Amino acid sequence: MSYYDGIAKKWHEITGFRGGAFKRLVLNGFLLDRIPDIAGWAILELGAGNGYFMPMVLERFSGQTPERFVITDMSSKLLHIAQRSFRIPEAEYRQVDVRAGFPFDSGSFDLILATMVFNEVSDSAMKKALSECRRVLGETGTLLLTVTHPRFVESLHRRGETRQDRNGLLTMPAADGIRLPIFRRSQERYEAMLRRAGFMFESHDVHALPEVLREKPGLRSAGNVPLALVFRCRIAR
Repeated sequence: MSYYDGIAKKWHEITGFRGGAFKRLVLNGFLLDRIPDIAGWAILELGAGNGYFMPMVLERFSGQTPERFVITDMSSKLLHIAQRSFRIPEAEYRQVDVRAGFPFDSGSFDLILATMVFNEVSDSAMKKALSECRRVLGETGTLLLTVTHPRFVESLHRRGETRQDRNGLLTMPAADGIRLPIFRRSQERYEAMLRRAGFMFESHDVHALPEVLREKPGLRSAGNVPLALVFRCRIAR
């Protein structure tokens, strides 16, 4: 069973229609600004969770029609919530585990979105996932990959806020007592894995705004540490 199957209902209640304070106030807009176009594109979303983000993409690019969009998650329960709460009639909903092979043809997609997914899988699983992203991405396509910032994860670890669950999985605190899986991995490690998978990229640190800290005052204990790290990746020539 997926880790998120066990917390799917509560996770949906917490993240709601915009993904929680940081995503709602900062990250969603940051990512949308880095999607240049969707007209005629084939789009794959990995780890879509409750499915709130793809409707935002369609709203931002109203009037542009993608050729195809596929919304995926490892959790069957979250995928069910996505279809119930944010259903897009033209979308395909597929249960996909990024740690395994993707059920898509090579070169199928122009844009792959992976938001806060790869920070939850091991190095070997990420290596496999990046290889699959490289395979299913078209030669001129973009992989927009976001992870919990390694500096933020390390700040949590230093303060004793990470801990192992009964299965030995390292977890970090989220809202309302929920804990989420996390792997400690440096930015340099992420970059090396992307290069090894055949990607070139630009990276961006994303910080919390004062509005986020007002809603989530507990984040102040991390200091001026970025919360997310975004890679905009293309296939290396």
